[in-house]
Amino acid sequence: MKTCIYLPQGLVAASIMVLATPCLSQTAAELRGVVITASRQPQSVSEVVADISVLERAEIETLGAATVAQLLSRLPGLQTISAGDSARVYIRGADSRMTALYIDGVRVDSQDGLRLGGGAPWELVPASQIERIEVLRGPASAIYGADAMGGVVQIFTRRGASGWNAYANAGAGNLNTRQLSVGLGGAQGGWDYALGLGLSDSDGYNTRPDLQHSPDHEASASRSASLRLGYQLSTAHRLQWQALSSRLDSHYVPWGGGTDYAARGTLDTASLSWTAQWSQAYRTSLTLSRSRVAQRDDVPYDYQTTLQGVLFENSLRLGIGTLTAALEQKRDDFDSKPSGYFDPAFQGARTQNALAMGYGMHAGAHTLQLNLRSDRDSLFGTHATAGLAYAYALSPQWRATLASGSAFRAPTLEQSFGPYGSAALAPETSRNSEIGLAYAGPERSFKALVYRNVVSNMISSSAALSNCEAGFFCYYNVGQASLRGLTLSGQANLAAWVIKGSLDWLDPLDSVTGRTLSLRARRHATLAMERPVGPWQLGGEVQGMGERFDDAANSTVLPGYALLNLHASTALNRQWRLLLRLDNAAAAQYQQVGHYASPGRSFYAGLQWRSQP
Repeated sequence: MKTCIYLPQGLVAASIMVLATPCLSQTAAELRGVVITASRQPQSVSEVVADISVLERAEIETLGAATVAQLLSRLPGLQTISAGDSARVYIRGADSRMTALYIDGVRVDSQDGLRLGGGAPWELVPASQIERIEVLRGPASAIYGADAMGGVVQIFTRRGASGWNAYANAGAGNLNTRQLSVGLGGAQGGWDYALGLGLSDSDGYNTRPDLQHSPDHEASASRSASLRLGYQLSTAHRLQWQALSSRLDSHYVPWGGGTDYAARGTLDTASLSWTAQWSQAYRTSLTLSRSRVAQRDDVPYDYQTTLQGVLFENSLRLGIGTLTAALEQKRDDFDSKPSGYFDPAFQGARTQNALAMGYGMHAGAHTLQLNLRSDRDSLFGTHATAGLAYAYALSPQWRATLASGSAFRAPTLEQSFGPYGSAALAPETSRNSEIGLAYAGPERSFKALVYRNVVSNMISSSAALSNCEAGFFCYYNVGQASLRGLTLSGQANLAAWVIKGSLDWLDPLDSVTGRTLSLRARRHATLAMERPVGPWQLGGEVQGMGERFDDAANSTVLPGYALLNLHASTALNRQWRLLLRLDNAAAAQYQQVGHYASPGRSFYAGLQWRSQP
């Protein structure tokens, strides 16, 4: 098993050497794009210093991934885990709860005890509704406030364009998997709109072959809808309302076996925003937002987290730079019903009021971004964070970057005041520094980045501490964790081939015990290749994951593995397209979490229809 992990790493390392070979050029094609997540303001990619990746709808459809976690696993610096009916996302080794998730600018989080510390409900985000994903790696609390200790993932749902357009996707695969998504959008007379619906069902597979349970497979079904409606009041003023609703019905195996439990998770987001361009230099935006995450199952467990926010942003151009200022208020509400394990009911609420300032400048070879923010938590007091990023263009193609930033995450309401919580818990904090070198040409691009993120007062949980108030389980602060790493990534167009690759070296260390943090691989590599062959577009990718520890004591090793995924697509005519995908083509046996099996070889065939413009 160890041998198979070295092969993809070697292939990726060799490909990165090829990708690094300079080409005579001015600017990479991808640098003409615009991103929002790096500063909460629209920016040209060429002016962004932060380490960021973007996935567009065309690539999402080509990958054919059923979940957001599967999509994110292709990106540099990210590791994802799916076990049973839940998923986790680790950015640069930071715990999953330290990644902030936004959907159309709406903060999404869950504080339920089943996640042991909260975190985004990744399994509830419907891939069929996604137009674009932006991933910001590195602490971003100076821009987004609490929780963005590892990075930020922002998901944008589909939106309307001028005229009228519609789409439909339908497909099926093994495990009796069925998927259907339809939508329409358009813009006319100052109005623009987009509506999307998605359905997905699967009989599933045996996630716990080590236990006797019934049935011997865990089925799931998801339903989702998104709606966006905008109105241009004038050339300077715009109103926009958008909403997303998603439901996942799934089954999971009780820890000791027996009859599977049925579970239901729901995710709802909504926002109303008013954007005003008062002059060529001054712009404001006012947004009201709300998200709700609910989890319920047969135990019974019944949790609900509601986040409400008000954000007032200001942007003022000053010469070669832009000054930003924001006032933000967030309110968290948590409601837990009595559980089947005799846990009492619990309700709680808190607010955070924040003032954030930023300055961005791009002049000649120099690019600078400075951010300062102060958050006052009604339960944990005031926390100040800062971020500084600088880039210097060594040539039209080469750029060096340097960044430093701080971040924090306050304990969840469940961690502080729930039946296993402690009011003495302190917020987690972190300090990050990184340095990078990037090359961008029309045919090739390359990036190397070294980082170190030190997390203090890390919150952990234990079922063995003698001083647990509940008697058998509790949360507590530990000392420090050190997350050090190197990420290499690149892309090249070689003849008819498009090649992408990344290689991550990570040292996720518990600085108190000297042990490796659980469920993080020290080596992670991806290599993807694609080319046209006649009317077909053929592609394949290898994902390699090094060995990991399943527990904090480093006593249980999860072996490394490599996955081979293949895809092919062809246009049947101007409106119809056929997509074929074979995941885990070599039928590798692997575990992402101890005791939980992963799916074997899976096949999917789909038809995509697009209306003509």
